[in-house]
Amino acid sequence: KILIKGYTGNIGKPQNNLILSNKRAKAVVDYLIEKGIEKVRLTYKGFGETQPMADNNSEEGRAKNRRTELEIVSN
Repeated sequence: KILIKGYTGNIGKPQNNLILSNKRAKAVVDYLIEKGIEKVRLTYKGFGETQPMADNNSEEGRAKNRRTELEIVSN
């Protein structure tokens, strides 16, 4: 089983960033299902701007924070 996690930069309202991060993660899940991965193996969650991996004070940092990550939660 795989958890798809979505993230955003800090531009915009936190509520909107949470929605966007959920949509970003769901888009990856939809793509994987389209490629043949069973739906029951996939879950997703958006974290908005709450877990940056780079500094949000520059465009380069915000670009790095707009991401998705895969986490294997069980096999």
